[in-house]
Amino acid sequence: MSQSQLSLPVFVGGSGRSGTSLMGDLVGSHPAFHLPVHENKLIVERAGLRDLIRDLSGIPDLMRRHFAILHFYARAQKLRNLAFRDVALNQQVQNRMNEHGASFHQAFEYVQRQNPQASGSVHAIAQGFGINNYDKCVNELVKKLAVHIDQNGIVDTDGLLKPFFVTKQFERAELLDIARDFLCDLYGTISQLRWVDDTPSNSLAVDFLAELFPEMRFVNMIRSPADTISSYVKQVWFPNDVKLAEQYICSNLLAAEKLIEALPEHLTLTVRMEDLVEQPEKTLETLAEFLNVSNEFNSQLVKSDAAHIGRSESDRDIQAAISEDLKAWMARHDYA
Repeated sequence: MSQSQLSLPVFVGGSGRSGTSLMGDLVGSHPAFHLPVHENKLIVERAGLRDLIRDLSGIPDLMRRHFAILHFYARAQKLRNLAFRDVALNQQVQNRMNEHGASFHQAFEYVQRQNPQASGSVHAIAQGFGINNYDKCVNELVKKLAVHIDQNGIVDTDGLLKPFFVTKQFERAELLDIARDFLCDLYGTISQLRWVDDTPSNSLAVDFLAELFPEMRFVNMIRSPADTISSYVKQVWFPNDVKLAEQYICSNLLAAEKLIEALPEHLTLTVRMEDLVEQPEKTLETLAEFLNVSNEFNSQLVKSDAAHIGRSESDRDIQAAISEDLKAWMARHDYA
C-alpha cells in the first residue's frame, strides 16, 4: 500500500455507549484496515491536535502558543502508560480487582479517589503504537512546532514555566500538514493500510476531521437515546443522573447531526446500532459499499445479547426525561 492509503482513514464517532467500539473492531477486522488502538485521544479530545492547531494558528500570543504545546505534550505523556506511575498505587488497583471483583476502570477510580493528587490514566494508546515509535513521533512533532525550547524556563505570572516552548506564527494550513504527517507516521509504522479511529467525540469534530483528511470516511453510530441514557448512568465516569444524561446526549446528537449535514454526503454514513444487531449482513454490506471494499468484516463480532436492545423501554424515569428536542431527533432517525 502506498503512503496515500494513510491519508484515507476511517473515523467512527457517536454519543458514547452507542456501538463505536464495536464498529471500530468491525472495520479493523477487515484486511484493508487496521485498528492499533481504541480511541486515539490525541486527535479531537482536549489538548489534542484540534486544540493545538486552534491555539497555534489563532491569536499571536507567545504564552498561548507555549501552553498549546505544553498541554499537548503533557497529554501525550499521560497516555504512554496505563494506570499510575506509582508502582504501589498500581498494586492497589490490582488488589482491588482481585479482592473485590472490580473492573479495571472501577478499581482505578477507587484508588484515584483515595489519592486525588496522583497522576494516572485509564488509556494508554502508546502501547498499541509501540512506545519507541510513539515517543519518536510525539517528539518530532514538538520539534517541528517549537523553534526554540528554553530548558531553563522563564518566570511568569504562573510561576516558573520550564521548559518554555517558543514557536513561530503558523498558518492553519501549515499546521494541518504537520498534524497529518504526525498521524500518518504514527499509524504508518504499524501498517501501511488505511487506519481506523473510534473515539466517540469524533462526531463532534467531524468538520475538523474532514479538514485534516479531506478524503476520510466517517461512520456515525447512533442508538436508541433511551438505551444510551440507561447505559450512561451505569458508568463509573458519569453521574447517576438520568436528566443530566438526557441533556448531555441530546446536545451531542443535535450538534453531531448539524455537523454531518454540512459535509458532502459521500463522506459520512449513519449506522443504527439496532440495525447492526438485528440485520448484521445487510448493514455490513452497506458499510462495505460506503468504504468501497468487499464485505470481509468479521460479523461474529456482533453479539445481540451484549447490545441490550430495548433495555430502557420499561424505565419510566428515562421515558419521562426525554425532551421534545430529543423526541424530534428520534423521529428523524426512526426511533419514534
